[in-house]
Amino acid sequence: MAPRHALTSAGSVLVGVLAVSLLGVAAPAASIGASAARLPVLGSKAYSLPGSTGFGTYKPSEIFNGGDPSGRVQGITWTGWGTAQSYGYGKSSIFMPNGGYYPGLVRVELRASNLGHCTTGGPLAYERLAAREPSHPGGPLGAWFAWAGSKTICRSLS
Repeated sequence: MAPRHALTSAGSVLVGVLAVSLLGVAAPAASIGASAARLPVLGSKAYSLPGSTGFGTYKPSEIFNGGDPSGRVQGITWTGWGTAQSYGYGKSSIFMPNGGYYPGLVRVELRASNLGHCTTGGPLAYERLAAREPSHPGGPLGAWFAWAGSKTICRSLS
């Protein structure tokens, strides 16, 4: 049998290791909660028309400004969210040259930028959104353009 002080020392070491382990887990969790509060949303819920989705939310997987089919991008995956510029990759409808839409969806690229606040005291938000798309299915992506022609995604389209 081990001397009584040996068990006490071992017990103290074990308690110390457990305390450090628990503190190590608790500290990052608290940091994650604090930093999550500073992560931006995409514009404002006030931007867009009735029936819209995604605006004013964190890293939306779909955006729709409530207009025609080309105003919807779905299956969006984002890179660099929370940095000065975040890029999203998804699928959308595009116009045919003589009217109507090409059948099926095409790949589109989004660029959210201009971190700020859409409203005083509101959450951190990307205030601008640009997009680029091909001119025809399978074609190369074209030039960047302001989403729905808007200078900001903080105010209503109407």
